[in-house]
This record gives sequence, structure tokens and C-alpha cells, in this order.
Amino acid sequence: MKPVPDFHQITSDLFVWHGYNPECKTDCTSTAIRTPDGFVLIDPVRLEEQAIERIVSEDKVVAVLLTNGNHLRGSLYEKERLDVPIWAPNGAQGIIPVDRVVSDGELLWETLRAIALPGGSPGETAYHAPGVVVIGDAVTNLDGLQVLPEKYCADLPLLINSLRALRALEFDIACFAHGFPIIGKAQEKLAKIL
Repeated sequence: MKPVPDFHQITSDLFVWHGYNPECKTDCTSTAIRTPDGFVLIDPVRLEEQAIERIVSEDKVVAVLLTNGNHLRGSLYEKERLDVPIWAPNGAQGIIPVDRVVSDGELLWETLRAIALPGGSPGETAYHAPGVVVIGDAVTNLDGLQVLPEKYCADLPLLINSLRALRALEFDIACFAHGFPIIGKAQEKLAKIL
């Protein structure tokens, strides 16, 4: 997949970019979120170097963070280029090279809480920060919001049940690994499809 040339700024601390991946025949979206320690790249597809420099500006990238074992994407490239570790959820190790395993409920960089979503892709995990949730494969927003199709799920009823954990979180913005973010009333819109 060619490097993506540009990004969209959602807030001063939140950026997304996307590109079509011919290998998986779908649009892949990535998120950068600022933490107190620096930026974290979530499920990154390759972004042109000048674009990542514009996002980070005077800050730095502290890690690549994955939502599941299927989202290696451009992580190895970013790990080497930026000299940062790859963090991935429990259940993804062994599928992809992981420097640090993230556990369900763990608070990362004082701002991102890992929320395990069993039933979807290997290790499927969402990340919640104040006002924002970042979701991997569990829910997509390509042709409207939808739960991951059953043929890609380990256990669809379990995934639907685990997605209900998102109802307890407070967020107005939802970012996805596949599709554009929802900006405004994201929690309410997600609740409707569950």
C-alpha cells in the first residue's frame, strides 16, 4: 500500500488518515491521539513522513498501538522509522510482533483505557480516552455503521454482547479502523446499532 499523503484533524489532539488497501480490498483508517507522553499511532497505515511531522509538530510519537491481531498494516515501518515499540492487545501476540501486551481495563499513558471486545478479530480491543473511543474491526463505518460481519467474527453473539460495554463510556467522537469517524453524538449512534 502506498503511503497516504495527508490526514484530517478532528481536534487539537486527534487526527485520522485513510487509504485503500488492495490486499484486504477495503479502506483502512488510522488514528493518532495525543497523550501526556506524546502521540500514539493506532492501527497505522503508512503516512507520508512530512504528514506525520505536521501532526506531531513539536511533540513526539511514543508508540504504535494496535486494536487487534489483524492490523499490523504499516506498524513495522513506523516502529523502525520512529524508533517506537508496538503495543497490542492480549490475544494478538503470536500473530504479529509485539513489544508490549495490553490487558483489558489497562490505563495507558494516563488517558487511554483498553476495553476488550471478545468475539471479533484476534484480541479485538477498543481504546477510550476522554470524549473519544477508537474501535478496530468490531464496528465499521464504511457504508454506514455496522457490526463486523459474522464471517469475520470468532463469535458474533459474543462480540455484540461485549460491544455493550461501550454504553458505559462517555464519548462524543468515535474513530474506526475502517471508515470515517463520527463527530458528535457517537455514543448515541453506536447504541442504536447494538
